[in-house]
Amino acid sequence: MNEKNEENYLEISKNILIWYDSNRRSLPWRARAGQASNPYHVLLSEMMLQQTIVATVIPYFLNFIKIWPTITDLAEADFNTISVQWAGLGYYRRAKNLHETAKIISLSYNGCIPNDMNILLTFPGIGDYTASAITAIAFNANSNVVDGNIERIFSRLYKIEKPLELSKEIIKNISGKHVPDNRNGDYAQALMDLGSSVCIAKTPRCNICPIISSCQVGGLDQANQYPRRLPKKVKETRFGLFFYLIDDEGSIMFTTNKNKGIFANMDVLPSKGWYENEGRFVNSPLNISEELSLFNLKWKILPNKITHVFSHFKLTCTIAYFQISKKRVTEHLLLEAPIRFVKKIDIKHLALPSLMDKIIKCLKDSDLQNY
Repeated sequence: MNEKNEENYLEISKNILIWYDSNRRSLPWRARAGQASNPYHVLLSEMMLQQTIVATVIPYFLNFIKIWPTITDLAEADFNTISVQWAGLGYYRRAKNLHETAKIISLSYNGCIPNDMNILLTFPGIGDYTASAITAIAFNANSNVVDGNIERIFSRLYKIEKPLELSKEIIKNISGKHVPDNRNGDYAQALMDLGSSVCIAKTPRCNICPIISSCQVGGLDQANQYPRRLPKKVKETRFGLFFYLIDDEGSIMFTTNKNKGIFANMDVLPSKGWYENEGRFVNSPLNISEELSLFNLKWKILPNKITHVFSHFKLTCTIAYFQISKKRVTEHLLLEAPIRFVKKIDIKHLALPSLMDKIIKCLKDSDLQNY
């Protein structure tokens, strides 16, 4: 890796900003050229964008600021309402972190987002990258913002041979040398745009790159091989059993996963065998034994299975179904567990993870009556 001198660093940053002035993306949370950013919009968008692409986030962001125009409005909202609006965006812990952060800012900072990295890092769900992005974009602070797109740019610019998993500190150090003395918010967003539209992963568009003359792999066939990566780990496979219980009036049983794990505070179908650390299934159950049976009912297994991929594992889902009388529900089931029955027409108001949507669709597509 051949480093450059200070003059070269500033020249690269200058060229990136010149490119940005003509090619900047128009995003609903982004201030127009020459205007100050709305710190609430920046914080909200950055927390939504954690592990989620821009196109997916845009409608959720617009919906949130319509319902909760300020961070104080968000802080005062009921979390169940927030969960419903977040449903489908994934990584549901972020919704809880967002709400908790909004409450802290509203109560302890008079609704004003602090322009202080150290303070931001104490808030739930805000790490190094998010804090850097907020201070740079919202307050034009001299922050070194480094996400996946920016890591890719600098790994190519300096032809860093060490795998990304082992070179993050190297990249962070070298990218910090390019941070300009002004227009820090624009510069951070310029790098994000450059990484998402030009220095893209598989087929980099080197012919339109504003810094190709400084790039050590720019225009070469090997450019798409950077950043180098360690061999991919095979994702763990888990097996889960999901219970679909419907009463004779067409209402479906749900439970709320209280502040726990992947689906924290979301509405889910009861399940076994994959969520807990102990007692996990080693393969998909072929029948429902007394030990597995929920409420001692005679469950039937749907022939079709669903596969759902999480960030760290792949889940194979078996669906058990049973239709029960409303009378039996009232007299027996509701006394045994924190469950509730929801009419199909009201399911759209639940905070459902995408996996639950998949399961319900699978049942709709099956030959079952009164799915």
